Amino acid sequence: MKKLLIASLLFGSTSVLAGTFVVQDIRVDGVQSTTENSIIASLPVQVGQKINDANIADVVRTLFLSGQYDDVRASQQGNTLVISVTPKSIISDVILEGNKTIPDEALKQNLDANGFQKGELLNREKLETFRATLEDHYHSVGRYNAQVNTIVNPLPNHRSEIKLQIKENDVALLKELNFVGNHVFSKSKLQDQMELQPDAWWKLFGNKFDPSQFNKDLEAIQNYYFDHGYAKAKVTGTDVQLNDKKTEARVTINISEGDKYTVKNARILGDLGGMKDQLAPTLNQIHLDQYFRGSDVHAVENSIKSILGEKGYGSAQVSVQPDFDDQDKSVNLSFVVDAGKRYSVRQIRFEGNTVTADSTLRQEMRQQEGSWLSTDLIELGKVRLDRTGFFETVESRTEPVEGSSDEVDVVYKVKERNTGSINFGVGYGTESGLSYQASIKQENFLGMGSSLSLAGSRNDYGTSVNLGYTEPYFTKDGVSLGGNVFFENYDNSKNSNSAAYTRTTYGGNVTLGFPVNENNSYYVGLGYVYNKLKNITPEYSRALYLASMNYDNWAFRSHDYDFSFGWNYNSLNRGFLPTEGVKATFGGRVTIPGADNKYYKLNADVQGFYPLNRDQTWVLSGRLGASYANGLSGKRLPFYQTYTAGGIGSLRGFAYGAVGPQAIYINPRACNPASVTTKSECYSLLNGDIVGGNAMTSASVELIMPTPFVSEKSQNSVRTSLFIDAASVWDTHWKAEKNQFAHLSTKLPDYGDPSRIRSSAGIAFQWQSPIGPLIFSYAKPIKKYENDDIEQFQFNVGGSF
Repeated sequence: MKKLLIASLLFGSTSVLAGTFVVQDIRVDGVQSTTENSIIASLPVQVGQKINDANIADVVRTLFLSGQYDDVRASQQGNTLVISVTPKSIISDVILEGNKTIPDEALKQNLDANGFQKGELLNREKLETFRATLEDHYHSVGRYNAQVNTIVNPLPNHRSEIKLQIKENDVALLKELNFVGNHVFSKSKLQDQMELQPDAWWKLFGNKFDPSQFNKDLEAIQNYYFDHGYAKAKVTGTDVQLNDKKTEARVTINISEGDKYTVKNARILGDLGGMKDQLAPTLNQIHLDQYFRGSDVHAVENSIKSILGEKGYGSAQVSVQPDFDDQDKSVNLSFVVDAGKRYSVRQIRFEGNTVTADSTLRQEMRQQEGSWLSTDLIELGKVRLDRTGFFETVESRTEPVEGSSDEVDVVYKVKERNTGSINFGVGYGTESGLSYQASIKQENFLGMGSSLSLAGSRNDYGTSVNLGYTEPYFTKDGVSLGGNVFFENYDNSKNSNSAAYTRTTYGGNVTLGFPVNENNSYYVGLGYVYNKLKNITPEYSRALYLASMNYDNWAFRSHDYDFSFGWNYNSLNRGFLPTEGVKATFGGRVTIPGADNKYYKLNADVQGFYPLNRDQTWVLSGRLGASYANGLSGKRLPFYQTYTAGGIGSLRGFAYGAVGPQAIYINPRACNPASVTTKSECYSLLNGDIVGGNAMTSASVELIMPTPFVSEKSQNSVRTSLFIDAASVWDTHWKAEKNQFAHLSTKLPDYGDPSRIRSSAGIAFQWQSPIGPLIFSYAKPIKKYENDDIEQFQFNVGGSF
């Protein structure tokens, strides 16, 4: 028997000359009979045909190209052509092991895209390519000792199970950083421009060498030179040396500094899209006859793109061509512009909004369909969507319209976060014990952008319920409508921090908000409140209020109507856990004719976020607040409208409402406690209870930092910060009253002194968890006074839906 073998996975074959023969039969080994017939039908030879080595090579090639076989062999047995095949196995399952930084979902999406799905034929060459590519990815993010192995377990009936075994191991640590060629700037100065630091004290868990961040740092070093006139400076090379275990990196950066250059001239040329006059003023950002500044050059580039982008040139390109004169160390700058095509927007689409209605998202758009494409307006739409607080991430892109050369679609892709929440607030203090509250809120009610909330609290002091609703898109012009109704039954006789009274109150209000521009708005509103107070412990400041209202006993009822107003400024980059921008509010409330009480309240609050690095993982946040209230028409401010400080959101480390002027109770041995009197000699008992003041200031500084052990992907939903809080609450009337208590054996503090500041320092942690927002803080007082109620650990726990 003469046999011819032709077999190779890569079409390289060896052959034994068999001459020619007439095929009388064709047999296929390695497959079922039903499959054998279809294979024979697909062959380029037939029974009765005279064939040679070239024909047999065609047979092998044809079967290999079908992609269904791992091995193909052809031989001659007499006048029978025998074909032996090893079919590719079918993937029955793909198992992942050891991937921690890459989610299963993302890895499986990549596997599916490369043909490794259940039911697909297993291609071992592609599997090896995928393995090597994945391993290279780990190396590219600093995991140089990561290992990826594939195991193919054969199963019956030509099936196989793929197991992807991954050992990610740790990111290599940056142990040493050196520079070569730097003469103008010292090593420490250049190192200050970098995020990666071999000896950074704040890197609590090691200075990990991230190649992606390293490339950004190289660009930062070059830009630093550019901004100091070294227009030819560049990083000429880098050398990364790893230890044997690939766990430590020692890096050398080679720099060519060059000389300092002054800018002699600057011009704009190229395809300007007919906007020469509009683009010319951008050159004013270049300072002629002064040293070259890279940031000025980038500013001109961005301004040109922005101006063209506003008029539909969404893909405009700007390249800078410097012409150096090395003799007098000057440079002429040419900004070469290619405006590209001018596009209009056919339609705006949204992706990922399974809850939020398209109509709600469109309310935040400033780019209009059918108008010229504006890159600035598209970006503004992204910012406005971020500020709603409905989304974890917002991305935008443009897509060409099929069949049109001058139209695009704008697509916003959002990832929704849980906007409904059920919150439970819990606190424990050294004196106050356990307290709790609950609320249910849907910030994106029915996906229409409106807010519906029901809040309630229940503790030793009473019960409160508040139902609120806000419609941010009440009119097409962006006017919002909001309102709430509330009920509260309050009895603080068991509160060791506050002077006791019982109050039942209910009411409601309606508010209209009016936008002024993208960052500013104002609001006005009307409200009604009913109050019924009784069981008021006779106390001096309360007696003054009751006397001003002509009440002659320690119980009363009041009906109040008020007008509220306010102004808001908001430039935050997002609504939840912002990292940049400012939010400021100024507002007030004043009673109107028909109200029993006569008073007003004013408040101002400003909070800013200032990123300290390019990635905005280190952020400095500051907050200032001030409030003031007083009576009108000879009447005093109601004692239940005073200010106190303490607790999360106010003064961490102090119990809620535990900071403020303290009560001076009536002495029943000196006067009848059943009657209302303002005689100071009747009041002499002190126990540290809080009555509050009519003025308050507060301040807070926080250093927001990356949260240890949390992946970069999750940092936007987690926040860790070190903080310092301070607050002061005082009574502006106290100066006129304190001399009346000279008879007391105990010297009273100066409750009218705004410098009686309490302060604390600590650490806070916030997490937008799958069950809702969680807030924890631990603080120790820096400055406190006698009888202050300290509550070092405080937390708020919530659940979302």
